Amino acid sequence: MLSVQVTKQLREFPLELAFEVKPAETLVIIGPSGCGKTTALNIIAGLVSPDDGRIELGGRALYDASSGASVPVEERKVGYVFQDFALFPHMSVKENVAYGLRARRHPRAEIPEKVNEILGLLGITPLKDRRPDALSGGERQRVALARAIACDAEILLLDEPLGSLDAQTRGRVRGELQRMLRVVGRIAIMVTHDYIDALTFGDRICVMDRGRVLQMGSREDLLHSPKSRFVAELTGVNFFEGTISAGSQDGVAEIWVGDSCLYAAAGQKEMGGTLVAFFPSEVTITREPPVSSARNVFQTEIKDIIHMGDKVRLSLNGALPMCAEITADALEELEVGEGDTVYASLKATAVKTYR
Repeated sequence: MLSVQVTKQLREFPLELAFEVKPAETLVIIGPSGCGKTTALNIIAGLVSPDDGRIELGGRALYDASSGASVPVEERKVGYVFQDFALFPHMSVKENVAYGLRARRHPRAEIPEKVNEILGLLGITPLKDRRPDALSGGERQRVALARAIACDAEILLLDEPLGSLDAQTRGRVRGELQRMLRVVGRIAIMVTHDYIDALTFGDRICVMDRGRVLQMGSREDLLHSPKSRFVAELTGVNFFEGTISAGSQDGVAEIWVGDSCLYAAAGQKEMGGTLVAFFPSEVTITREPPVSSARNVFQTEIKDIIHMGDKVRLSLNGALPMCAEITADALEELEVGEGDTVYASLKATAVKTYR
């Protein structure tokens, strides 16, 4: 297990990290640019020194401010995959993977066998004699991962590993990387600003802003119970702070968000303040008032349309601003665009309340 509890004063704010990662678990740190994500990786790798605290791996202190202990970078058994992969362009795939072994003075006679083992594990043996410029984005990523784990790395650090890929390649490589992380079975810490990556890879997800951990938990925790609007926006969930103003009737509670009323299947809920969340995919869009059993219906205007492959996300600017997610085919059938008035509806069972 990796245990991290450190502080570091950055230029604009203090960085405060406190988390644990279990063996073979992937922790994803998500947050906006400049929030301290990459610095967190550099601290674990030993490239940046904390001001205080302790980093422990399997009972061994990698850093301990109280005793002054700090294990050198080359002895930490940490593999680092950079955003641009940082492969040596003049070296072949096998030479790139072997480089770290030579740098760490691995027995020279054992290096070829070790390289072949890692290339086979990640399914890139046929690429061993190619140079990086002859590889696709996904292939370069696999080579970078192979180089990171070749030195018996116990921790893999991945800094925006999909950030340099185009949108088409990104979707395909996302699945490949997820499979490879399961195959190698190491502790992995990934940083990203993309909530889709966070939800795809994270066994647990840590949401950061300005050096602070705002919320940490499983993808289900963050999706169903975001603790703030910031967390909700990162995960793509509609989030509101409201007030339950009437007790449950027929299992449906009346919740007021400003001047707008939401109905939620809430059972017997106490009156008072509550947090409210629902998924964009639960929102149905129609051009005319819907004929359905949905308790929540809002007339609204399409502010923005964001295309995401075969899905489309609509930003709706009405009395209750929200996002809806529909298929590209559904948008085409609706024949609507930005500035058009539509009706957004969702069932009371889709609205989640919590405190």
